[in-house]
Amino acid sequence: MMCRQYYEVMVSLDHRLGNCLAVARGKKVFNIAEDDEGKFMMKNILVLTGSPRLGGNCDLAANAFIKGATGAGHQVYRFDAGRKRISGCMACERCWEQGKACVIDDDFNELAELIPKADMIVYISPLYYSDVSGQMKCAVDRFYSYSTGKAPNPEKIKESMLILCGETELGTDFTGVTKVYKNMIGYKGWKNRGVLCIGRVSDKGDILKTECMEKIEDMGRNA
Repeated sequence: MMCRQYYEVMVSLDHRLGNCLAVARGKKVFNIAEDDEGKFMMKNILVLTGSPRLGGNCDLAANAFIKGATGAGHQVYRFDAGRKRISGCMACERCWEQGKACVIDDDFNELAELIPKADMIVYISPLYYSDVSGQMKCAVDRFYSYSTGKAPNPEKIKESMLILCGETELGTDFTGVTKVYKNMIGYKGWKNRGVLCIGRVSDKGDILKTECMEKIEDMGRNA
């Protein structure tokens, strides 16, 4: 397999965010997959959003990523966890007992049908008290059903990205989420394809006043 390189989007955590954007340092670590003849390889990408606010900055970010990804030829599945009814994991160890991922009868089972289709997952969440939204956290915890070895169609995710939107001006406020994200994907064995933290965005549409939309679309195009 041949690969072209692409820059990694990293957040600078030691100073105030400038112009709502903590972005690239130009570190070339990404690989865009190609076959042995240098041809583009289509990916199945699951975009998981965590904002309960319809039409907010996370929704706009997701739209931009999807525009870039689908325009490049990738298949995208979107699941808006922030507006779904998903409770936390109950640690009952009854995954797949009733012919579905979880015995809890809620919207996670819709998401569970998308998980085995994905080669890559992209998390897009607002920053709430230095963490992702509660809705996002509940959805992510329920992925445990695919770690039990009981799933009839195993998870095949190999790569991931993280995009965060927050009102804060401080890059350090994103540190908790980014550390947990990198610990989680390390446990899962996924390759980090990029982290983008966007500050000074609170009201609907604030993200449109920044340079972020073009950057996010580019992340989707080069996923």
